[in-house]
Amino acid sequence: MPPVRVLSLEHVAAVLKDIDIEDILTSQAQAFHAYSANETQTPQRSTLQTPYHKTLTMPSRIDTLTSTVKIVSVPKTDSKDGLPGVTIVLDNKSGEPRGLVNARLLTAVRTAAGSALATRVIFENKQEKNKALSLVVFGSGAQAKAHIQLLTHVLPDQISRIVICNRTLPRARDLVHELSPDCSAKSIDISAFSITTGESTSSTTGSGSGSPQDKLKEIVQSAHIICTCTNTTEALFPGEWVQPGTHLNMVGSYTPAMHEIDQSLVARAWTLVDAKKECEHEAGEFILAKKLTGENGVLVELGEIFAEDGKFKRGALPKEFSDRGNNQDREKKKDVTIFKSVGIAAQDVAITALVLDRAETMGLGSVVDF
Repeated sequence: MPPVRVLSLEHVAAVLKDIDIEDILTSQAQAFHAYSANETQTPQRSTLQTPYHKTLTMPSRIDTLTSTVKIVSVPKTDSKDGLPGVTIVLDNKSGEPRGLVNARLLTAVRTAAGSALATRVIFENKQEKNKALSLVVFGSGAQAKAHIQLLTHVLPDQISRIVICNRTLPRARDLVHELSPDCSAKSIDISAFSITTGESTSSTTGSGSGSPQDKLKEIVQSAHIICTCTNTTEALFPGEWVQPGTHLNMVGSYTPAMHEIDQSLVARAWTLVDAKKECEHEAGEFILAKKLTGENGVLVELGEIFAEDGKFKRGALPKEFSDRGNNQDREKKKDVTIFKSVGIAAQDVAITALVLDRAETMGLGSVVDF
């Protein structure tokens, strides 16, 4: 058996710093395209239940790239540092293990990359491109961090304000502290807000008088982009708070029992998804919407609007996602857009292969004989 390259969490972090974000986005766009073009194999994932977490085993293959098997544990409480996991990369010809890669950071990055791709194409099709945008993120873990980093990359000079909403203030405040240097360099005001207590790290965040709920309402109403990056079984806020024209990235729910938004907001949305089949079986909000109305506003998969080389196919984006569709949207009472992601294993193939290839070039990792 040939040697296997083992990449620790520290190795992966070093490689990610060396990789251009555009390379990550391109590789993910190619993975989405491959999935939608039926050029992937994604067998049903298997699950092991324990009192403390559930462990998922996810094999996948992109026919033009390679095969991987990812094993990830999902804690039954909030996880600050991302989901513990490992991905085995197989040699494309022999099928023997080629790499063993810590997946903790990569899960967050590949998920945020999908949101970033969706957000970029939707805002490229809006007429008010120079408008200062407010980004509101629910959650303070690895997913929230990755979403902020990638969204500020794809919307340079547009996002001027970020509010991190979390149940408790200390964790959100820690993330603000970590991201503040980069945000300051980009002239972005970033603050934290506690949904539970109404406390904030900024006097201008949720500054209105009243309960924490009143302050949260003010924050949501001011948002142009909302990212829900936390596990929840109940809607995080009433849909009526969301203003027309808002775009939402939803990555927190992945079972039929989980709901990030309420049905009133689902009914108002044109929805872009990472995988139609998976969302139909795993996204609680849209499963319920289909049961209630028989129609959930899903128009297109992300992979259907990207080409084999990862380039955006502008003509493939339905007009409902751009300003051109506004009159029709109003008639149908749909005035917001959503990107819903439950995660597809092909994303893991693309991000892990990219990182492993770069690690080999950089000479990083421990090379061991099995």
